[in-house]
Formats: sequence, C-alpha cells, structure tokens
Amino acid sequence: MQVTITIPRGWGYPRFTFGQRTKQGIVVGIEFVPSDSLIAKESGAGWQYGLLPDKNSKDIVYMSENEIQQLSPQESEEEILTEIDKHLNQVAMLQAQLGIPLEIKTPFENIKPKIAVDKAKNISRRSAA
Repeated sequence: MQVTITIPRGWGYPRFTFGQRTKQGIVVGIEFVPSDSLIAKESGAGWQYGLLPDKNSKDIVYMSENEIQQLSPQESEEEILTEIDKHLNQVAMLQAQLGIPLEIKTPFENIKPKIAVDKAKNISRRSAA
C-alpha cells in the first residue's frame, strides 16, 4: 500500500521532503503552521521542519523553511558516498570475522573493501577502541 499525503489548497508545497539531506541535517519531520495561528505570530507561518543534525543525535532541531540551506548536488553526493564507504568498511570487518571471503555485488559493480581480510584478522579489541 502506498502512502498518500494530501495538502490542502492554499498551503503550497513544502520545499524539502522527508529524509532529504540539508546543511543543517536530515529532514525527519514536516509541519505546516497556518498564518492565523498563535505559533505563527511567534515563529512565523508556513512550513516548519524537524531536522536531525547528526544521525547519532537524539535532539531534533526545528527550523522554518527560509532558515534551511539545501546541499549542492556535489555536497549531497559526497555525503552519501562517505556514508556508503563507512558501511562497506563495516561489511569488510564482519566478513573478516567470518573468515570467509564473500562476493559483494551491487547494481553498480562488485565491491572491493578498503581493508584486506587478512589484515582485519589482526585487529584486537584494544586497538579497535
């Protein structure tokens, strides 16, 4: 079942979407504040966003649409590739713990981890901390 969100007439569309990366963090919440509300008098009307500044943080920062800066395509790509590298290194370490070389395939190509399996076996708990 696909989720459908209906936006009432006159609200306009939000500039950012759930999960979108911005310079201030990842969008985890979206709320519309009507212009005739008490909240709008204090913090402004329009779309308000909940942002998670860091994926390891539990604190959500709330900002209005005009306070948020969009990432450039290059910045977004760099962030995503960095995160993929971290995950691939975790996979390589888990593979080393198994002691069995796994063939990792993606829709793009076969993955060659940055660390060698035999080097990963020499990692002790003390040196990893």
